[in-house]
Amino acid sequence: MPKHKVGTEEEWRAARNALHEREQELGNLDEELAKQRQELPWVPVEKEYTFDTEEGRRRMGWQFSP
Repeated sequence: MPKHKVGTEEEWRAARNALHEREQELGNLDEELAKQRQELPWVPVEKEYTFDTEEGRRRMGWQFSP
């Protein structure tokens, strides 16, 4: 069983506040990355894909309009 550091409430609060700040930084970075991901350019799908479904073979029905 791992041994845990034992400290005062003030030490715990300071460590918890530092952790909370890092968690907020991580959340902000996650939002920033999500925005960058959404801004990636799209590329038309030129290859025709077919899939086996319960209703038989189906083509991918994507249609892009300029």
